[in-house]
Amino acid sequence: MDDPSSNPSTLTPEILTMASVEEPARKRGRIPRGPAVVAAMISGVSLGEIARSEKISTKRAEKLLRDELHKRWIAPARDYTRLQIARLECIALLLKEKAKEGHLPTIDRLLKVLDRLDRYHGFNKLAALSTLSHEDVRAKLIARVEQAARALGRSE
Repeated sequence: MDDPSSNPSTLTPEILTMASVEEPARKRGRIPRGPAVVAAMISGVSLGEIARSEKISTKRAEKLLRDELHKRWIAPARDYTRLQIARLECIALLLKEKAKEGHLPTIDRLLKVLDRLDRYHGFNKLAALSTLSHEDVRAKLIARVEQAARALGRSE
């Protein structure tokens, strides 16, 4: 068997760098490609184009993408809601100060933020319906259908 180190053509600079004993491979300052691949995919670049720009195979780009997506943690809906409420409350406090000066666009924006906060807290148009029983909802629905039928009868 030939020793690979005896054949200088098989020792590329990359291989020599990987075989360096001065510092371990983990600490050589490699830049992780996974986040860049995900960012490119989000911006609409195809996997083939990413592979070409990163000078890697398409399979490798797919693996980087898959691994990066597995690393990302998605917060449960309850945690996300709490985070959004905290963000909106901070925004509302800032807008409240400027709204005191009577700045109409700020007042409008504050009302939108407060409306969004109400929705996150469960106060919306559908919340009132959720307190009704099925019979109440059924009766209201029948009344609306009858009303629509009467309106159609008048228009004919």
